[in-house]
Amino acid sequence: MTNTVSILDKYTELWQTCKVQSNLLPDLEKIAEKLCYDRGIYEKIECHYPNVPWYWLGILHAVKDFDGSSQFLEQVIRKLSTIQAEQMPAKSFARLLAFDKYNDFQGKDDQGITSFVWAGTNHTKTNDPEPGCAAILYFLEALGLKDDRTEQGEFNLTVTSDTVFKNCSLPSNKLLATEKTSVKAGKQLPVVQISVADSHHLRVTLKNPFENKLVWFIYGEHIQIEGSKLAATPTQPKTLVEKIIAYCQKKGYRIDREPGYKNIVYIEGMNPDGTLNNNALNVWNDLRIVIEFKEGKPVMIGCWEATTNPGKYYVKNPMNPKGAAIIAFGQYTSWRVGMHGHASPHEALVQCNPVTVHRDSNRSGTRDAGEPIDSGLFGINQHWGGDNPKSDIGKWSAGCQVGRTKQGHREFMSIMKSDPRYQANRNFVFTATIIDGKDLLAHFPAT
Repeated sequence: MTNTVSILDKYTELWQTCKVQSNLLPDLEKIAEKLCYDRGIYEKIECHYPNVPWYWLGILHAVKDFDGSSQFLEQVIRKLSTIQAEQMPAKSFARLLAFDKYNDFQGKDDQGITSFVWAGTNHTKTNDPEPGCAAILYFLEALGLKDDRTEQGEFNLTVTSDTVFKNCSLPSNKLLATEKTSVKAGKQLPVVQISVADSHHLRVTLKNPFENKLVWFIYGEHIQIEGSKLAATPTQPKTLVEKIIAYCQKKGYRIDREPGYKNIVYIEGMNPDGTLNNNALNVWNDLRIVIEFKEGKPVMIGCWEATTNPGKYYVKNPMNPKGAAIIAFGQYTSWRVGMHGHASPHEALVQCNPVTVHRDSNRSGTRDAGEPIDSGLFGINQHWGGDNPKSDIGKWSAGCQVGRTKQGHREFMSIMKSDPRYQANRNFVFTATIIDGKDLLAHFPAT
């Protein structure tokens, strides 16, 4: 017991005095971004080891160069049984010790320091090219990552709507049949622990196995858990920004919640007050929106008139013989800060990765069934619209996402360039989500 105590004390001291090498901050930024984006994959570990948080597996995967997600998960589950992971305490230093145990303490120096855990920190006393587990964990905690809120006791769960029990919070259509099970309304189960996984999902630990599993992720609006404060029925989104976030969650889109991170959203056929319009051709009748999370809540920090469609000129005179490009609804990580245009060059978000577009072969200005779909680099940029009147897009869009006014676009670019990820890396690639306003309000009607 003495050895165990002394080891934990040592890891406690190392963690409390840990500092991260500044040269690794851009790499840590990218790792943190990928871990949060792939959270649903790592949550699967919690079905096997409820006390092991998703990010423990994510950090391990990052140090292993993100090699083969499904195979990696299987390898980790097999290995964890040998290090008694079910006894891992909920302390950072204990989780760092678990990393070294997992790696069999390989590469220890005279002081017992392993590069697997401590690379990229002041404890290796070298200029490390890649971060170890401690550096990644340190960075995640600096971003505000904390263990999910948990409630323990004896509760009764009742399924109130037909639903799906899942082994992570990913959308059901992204899971294998073995990773989910359909459950009918009326099912009742005793619960001993409840955690908040995200704003829509709860992670519940059952008293007895259901379908051979104790831990399940469940959509919160489909269940009631008697006596639980965490599981109180969530309120329906009321504001436009709340509806956008709820919609993105429902679609399985990425949402950046870290301090200072910006979320770009375009809503087609919507007015600034959140009402729908007729989405007429050649009119600035769409929205360009930027959302940032502050104190855990989404805040709309910018909203401008825009278009996600080509104007009438390029609908009738397309630059591509297949037809003008109309971007497909969805989410794309495809834009860097750069320069747009020749006649009126200006700073913009310039396409650097493929996007998918509909080709308007019948010159209708709309996405019609049977028309060609293209994916690739087409110069689909996010730029300004030259202050044209609201009723005339003119030649300002051949398929780009365009803000109507120059000043509004300058505000947009200033906000985007304040994102910490861009500040750390001028080649950072931004993500934008393009939403059909009718579909948004179909899921979350006006109240």
